[in-house]
Amino acid sequence: MTTMAMPLSTIGGSSSTTTSTPIATASGLLALLSEPDPTLVRHALTKLLAVVDTLWHEVAEALPDLEAIAEGSSPQDDDNDNATDDVAMGDYAGEAYDEPTRKTAAALASRVFFHLEEPRQALRLALESGEEHFNVLCPPAKDGAYVERLVNAAIGEYVARKQKEFDGDDDETAEKEGGGGEEEEEEELDMAKLQKVVHLMFQRCYTDGSYGHALGVAFEAREGDKVAEILDKLSYSNVDANGVVETLKYAMTSAHTLIPSKVFRSKALELIASSLMKVFTAGSESSASAKRNAACALVLCRQLLGDAAAVGEIIVQLIDTDNNENDDSALLGLQLCFDIIDSGDQAFVTKVASTLPKHGGEGPPSAATAAVIVEGSTAGGEETSVEVDTDGTAAPAVAANERGVEVEEQQQSSSLSRSKTRSDSTWTHFTNAHRILTGGFTSELSLSFLYKNSNSDGLIMANLKKALEERSMSRNSVLHNCAVTTHGYLNSGTTNDAFLRDNLDWMKKASNWAKFSATASMGVIHAGHTTEAMTLLEPYLPPSAPANDPAAPHPTVSSTGGYAEGGSLYALGLIHGSHAGSSTEKRSEAVTFLRNHLRNSHANEVISHGAALGVGLTSLGSCDLDVVNELKELLYTDSAVAGEAASIAMGLVLVGSGAGNANSSSSGSANSEELGEIVAEFRNYSRETHHEKIIRGIAMCLALVNFGQEENADATIEEMRSDRDPIIRYGAMYGLALAYCGTGSNKAIRILLHTAVSDVSDDVRMASVIGLALVLHKTPERVPELVKLLLESFNPHVRYASCMAVGIAMAGTGDADSVALLEPMLTDMADHVRQGALLGTSMIYMQQSDTCNHRKIKTFRDKLATLIIDKHQTTLTKMGAIMSTGLLDVGGRNCALSLGSRNGFTKMTSAAGLVLWLQHWHWYPLMHMLSLAVTPTVTIGLNKDFKYPKKFEIVCNAKPSAFAYPKKLEEKKEEKKKRVETVALSTTAKNKARLARKKAKEDAGDGEGEDAAMDVDKKDDEAEGTTKEGVKKDESMDVDGNEGTEEKKPKKKREPEPTTFRISNPSRITTSQSSVCAFDLSQRYRPIRPEETQPYGVIMLTDSTPGEEDEELGAVKTPAQEDEADPPEAFEWTPPGHPDHPDTTVGKEEDGAKDGAEAKEEDTKPEAKAE
Repeated sequence: MTTMAMPLSTIGGSSSTTTSTPIATASGLLALLSEPDPTLVRHALTKLLAVVDTLWHEVAEALPDLEAIAEGSSPQDDDNDNATDDVAMGDYAGEAYDEPTRKTAAALASRVFFHLEEPRQALRLALESGEEHFNVLCPPAKDGAYVERLVNAAIGEYVARKQKEFDGDDDETAEKEGGGGEEEEEEELDMAKLQKVVHLMFQRCYTDGSYGHALGVAFEAREGDKVAEILDKLSYSNVDANGVVETLKYAMTSAHTLIPSKVFRSKALELIASSLMKVFTAGSESSASAKRNAACALVLCRQLLGDAAAVGEIIVQLIDTDNNENDDSALLGLQLCFDIIDSGDQAFVTKVASTLPKHGGEGPPSAATAAVIVEGSTAGGEETSVEVDTDGTAAPAVAANERGVEVEEQQQSSSLSRSKTRSDSTWTHFTNAHRILTGGFTSELSLSFLYKNSNSDGLIMANLKKALEERSMSRNSVLHNCAVTTHGYLNSGTTNDAFLRDNLDWMKKASNWAKFSATASMGVIHAGHTTEAMTLLEPYLPPSAPANDPAAPHPTVSSTGGYAEGGSLYALGLIHGSHAGSSTEKRSEAVTFLRNHLRNSHANEVISHGAALGVGLTSLGSCDLDVVNELKELLYTDSAVAGEAASIAMGLVLVGSGAGNANSSSSGSANSEELGEIVAEFRNYSRETHHEKIIRGIAMCLALVNFGQEENADATIEEMRSDRDPIIRYGAMYGLALAYCGTGSNKAIRILLHTAVSDVSDDVRMASVIGLALVLHKTPERVPELVKLLLESFNPHVRYASCMAVGIAMAGTGDADSVALLEPMLTDMADHVRQGALLGTSMIYMQQSDTCNHRKIKTFRDKLATLIIDKHQTTLTKMGAIMSTGLLDVGGRNCALSLGSRNGFTKMTSAAGLVLWLQHWHWYPLMHMLSLAVTPTVTIGLNKDFKYPKKFEIVCNAKPSAFAYPKKLEEKKEEKKKRVETVALSTTAKNKARLARKKAKEDAGDGEGEDAAMDVDKKDDEAEGTTKEGVKKDESMDVDGNEGTEEKKPKKKREPEPTTFRISNPSRITTSQSSVCAFDLSQRYRPIRPEETQPYGVIMLTDSTPGEEDEELGAVKTPAQEDEADPPEAFEWTPPGHPDHPDTTVGKEEDGAKDGAEAKEEDTKPEAKAE
């Protein structure tokens, strides 16, 4: 029996009816899919494809049939064993579907899966349907959502596979651990077709001008070739220079923040830097604003790559550009110098300064050189060099041994010729650049501002001292030590040590290590005051050999005592090491002095301890091999106290170097091998020694060494994590946090969270939770969400660490949700958890006004004062309250805890200082390391002469009370007791009047006459009247005083607070305040980078009317210069009576006075004779 085919026009209605009238049900069309005639099936698929968006729920039942048709098999193939069916199929038995039919079936099934929200299955079938059904470049309007969703799925799949190829074994191992269930599904997608879709999207981005989107996909897919192609297309596109720079800046930010692989990130940044160089060296083709933006982005990009030579070359080009016609380019170079030093990497700053020319000396290669040699990194970590031509294109460099001599001769000749043509103004700019980078000018700026604008409240320390003395808590060495440390926090960098000098007897209560710490607090107070450091600490410093006699022997060091001497050496290191911008010359002098004491004080562990910490602070990040060897000698004395300080100091010297790692940043230095061997010795020594303090010091040393190393430190950290000693694992957690500090690495967060809930050591778990704040400090809002559950942990160490992590991440924000998160911890059962909650809350409230968090900050301040005097609180809780008092108002209320610079870098000094400050849990003298972590929030505008125009102002679009200083405490005045007047009763007044009348009658009886009687009656009447009035007054007296008689003063109407105000120059602008501040470009002085939206830090200003004289200019002075009196005005002295004397009557008055005195003497002589 054969089946008769129906006319196609009658199936499912006519074509005109189909287009005009929608089909109510798809059951008839679905029935045709089981027909043996391929023509009927193809027609049914075409009709279903037109209505699938509305009838997909019915079509979904036929998905197995659709997939079978798409694969080329018939739905009846499964039943072909039955001979009856073969007879029924007749002539169509075994006939295969053609390609258009299969593609239509795949497209139909894909759309059904799309509506079922299974994009991966939809993508699998869409790739089989072909371009006619899945048009990526020009999709029909009705298919826009469908195509967009599947393209996103294709890009996600493509990126995931490319990342696995790039990462290699790590992801394969993780996949095996997680199970290979998805591996089979992933094999179903054809990589070639996926790549075709993604490349079509790249073409679409080129057409639309969306180069940023294309770069994002290329970054995630780790395709360096595609990144180069996109940047090349961008440079030759129709986009103007400013648009190109904006796209490149977006690409640089994305590469820095989104690419977890340091190797690929370096490759991408290298390509971006080459494109920026094209814009920067484009000549007149680019606008001035485009060149300025390109220069700023190029310096930032090269700084991210750690290329100091290239950064120095760009600054030289900017300063050399102008020939006294316009200083804007030179001012931009100086502005970039301030930005570089803000990163806190002193070693990098020193390298940049070494590339700048000096007046009277041979300079480095200048802008006239034909090529700039730029060092980079390949994917394998090997060092290569790229030669960037003057047009900005990158090309492989010739081997150094072939071109080295030629390049050196070219640099020397170019340098000499350039130095001859530079003007005095240009040399002045170069001198100022050296002053910024290595001359200590930025440190002078901060010191001057903190000294002049300190808002420290003296009553805080007075009340604290009084509370400790009243409760006899001054006998408690811990609380006394915390009070002295708090004084250092309150006046950090302000040089205001008047309280200590006025209360020397109270200070003398400190003994032993408390004395060491009290002396070291002088370094916190005078942080950055390098010019007067030796003078200030002279009374405390240990004796040393005369400076003018190098051959003189060093004085003998006693093996006992030396606490004040050791603390003074520690203080000297804090003064020079707290600011990355301190003077290099002064720092080198301090290093020489401290190393001399370090070598000669091994007999006294206290002095050795202070000397070692001082040397580490003054040599921060220098990687000096001689210093490391001297510290190693002290370590091998096997003294627990001195050995711990030596280990920490070595970590400070080698911070961020990655010494001992396979691909360390110090591998290119001359001493890399020696430093690697020394680090390996430390690891071995930590297993040999039995002193926990030394083991902890070495663990922290290894953590500091791996700062910023990311995956280069993975091997070292993994070895430390697997160690049996919990102290080494403790250091591994801080090492992991520092290695990925600010990166937001998911891998690091996963390891830290796993350790926080699995390690058997409480200290290790505590370190892992705190490490979350370091890794996520650039996205701080994620930290409270992560540790929210950890705050409810049964382990008190985890709860303490959670409080500290929230405080560190949200420091200075005043975030109400974070404060509410920590509020229950203030009443925790464990005292150290309460301490952590107090410290964390105080960090959040840093630099907040009294209106913050609905004025709850005032309640918190009162709570701190109450906890200190509460006799029921434990020592640890009171310790937290005292330290929190100092953290709230640190640096005279002008400093804040900040790990990042305004350009997005993680400050090396701040990160190292914060990690070491957290070690006060084990060793109290490390409390002073907070001096490295806090940053002055000063905003100051400078002109080309480094003077600040007082008329320059910044507009703040907020109420003044929102960012005002907190109100200072008011001293309570003792109320004098007023004497209460006795109220006279009416009977007493009558008795007095009666006695008065009686006495008057008796006097009248003596015969004084009628007048006397009349007087008595008069007096009686007066007395009665007085009595009545007195009684009335007494009866009408108000017991509460004279309130009824006072006139009510009219209440003054409260004027509404303005919504904007202007900030003077210089001033404090907090991080949160900078987001609501803006520049007023209508002023005479304008920022050199007007596109900068958030005013913060040092701002170089350009003068719009340079010909006019500005008398209101302020000079930056050190505290010593501020205290000096102004010199008198010029004058010419003339004696009194001289014709030129301004007052000609002076001489005559004196002569007249003499004559009068002589006459008086003559008048008195006769009287004397008469007597």
